[in-house]
Amino acid sequence: MRTKKMVSGLLLLSLIAVLVCGFAVANAASQVTLTVWDFKYNDPGMHPVMVKIDELFMKKYPNVKISHVGQPNDQYYQLLRAAAQANDGPDVAMFHGARGDTYELDQFQVKLDKYIKPWRKEIPEDSWKVASTNRNFKNGIKLIPMTSQGFGFYYNKAYFKKAGLDPNKPPKDWNSFLAACEKLKAAGIVPITGGTRDYTANFMFRTFAANIFGKNVSGLQTGKLGFEKNAAFKKAAQMMVELKQKGYFDPNGASTPYFMDAINNYAAGKGAIFCGLLSDVANWKQFSDALGKNNVGYFPSINFTEAKSKDMQSFQPVGIGFGVMTWSKNKDLAEKYAEFYARGEGAQTFVAGTGALSPNTTLDAEALGYPVLKDISSYLKKNISEDYQTWFVGSFEDDLIAVTQRLLITGEINPDKFVEQVEKVAAQHR
Repeated sequence: MRTKKMVSGLLLLSLIAVLVCGFAVANAASQVTLTVWDFKYNDPGMHPVMVKIDELFMKKYPNVKISHVGQPNDQYYQLLRAAAQANDGPDVAMFHGARGDTYELDQFQVKLDKYIKPWRKEIPEDSWKVASTNRNFKNGIKLIPMTSQGFGFYYNKAYFKKAGLDPNKPPKDWNSFLAACEKLKAAGIVPITGGTRDYTANFMFRTFAANIFGKNVSGLQTGKLGFEKNAAFKKAAQMMVELKQKGYFDPNGASTPYFMDAINNYAAGKGAIFCGLLSDVANWKQFSDALGKNNVGYFPSINFTEAKSKDMQSFQPVGIGFGVMTWSKNKDLAEKYAEFYARGEGAQTFVAGTGALSPNTTLDAEALGYPVLKDISSYLKKNISEDYQTWFVGSFEDDLIAVTQRLLITGEINPDKFVEQVEKVAAQHR
């Protein structure tokens, strides 16, 4: 009897072992690894937040493991093109919205229209349009927007007060801006952090362009509008030269890279005014956390007589987003991952952790308690001018920066020659 019980027990244990092994094999077979590439994951401010979102996604989808790879920003699209040529790479990849770099990879991106249909109304159609190839819905939506983007001026209210300026009255017109810079300089405060090397000057021109071209920026890409014969654009160049000649830029600006040196300098209190971003980095959250929530003011541009519009906000309906690659063997799950960053818990975590400006209308970023965000939101609701540089393909931004350096750093060209050179660059990239 005892022997029979022992045999029965052994058989039962064997059966359990077989079942457990079988379950383990089946479970292993159902495990999926999604590989994600982007150019934000290595950013110290982004990394812990993105790790947290990946963990939330894996908790929601226990059979999925995320292999998140942060690629170097300056080589990102080259690496992605190499992956496309090999037809083997990430399941999910990050792209800038409305960039020629993105469209060159269009054939390798999955159309997402059917996936987003149940929740499409959460994001404005203007954003979905930019997420479509060449802004044409007929070509299919290839990107799920994570952020919107834009450019504008942040200012340190404490430094304004120290210089005898009204901290609650931003210097939004040209004469008051010059007067503010002069008072700040006299008080021993660097008026404009950043400088003339790369993106500070580039972003300032983009804010000026919002007032110059208003809502007609598409005409620049088609050639109906231009730069060379535009008196307001020439005036913007003259304004930049005047700021440099009067010593209002950071004296080290010609050698200070915008990312991340100039940004960190401003966050450390090394200057009064900074031309920053609305989302991702150099934004309302980063500066408010560093300088004090009630110590950061904002205005979108500088108003001047030659420009037709005032207080226009330079804006990109899509800053960055995730796309699904055609070679992925797990396209449905890859789309769920991209979607997770754009809505619900994932999107809210991203906004709260990084200061990203989400286009998703169901999120309430103002509830985070940053006063400056209310100022930004007020401009976004009424005075949007789409960032003109996103209408051009290829290396337009880099080429424009090179021309701006010749205007501001080397001084080898004057404003007349500058607008002529910008027109030539635009013609090459239309």
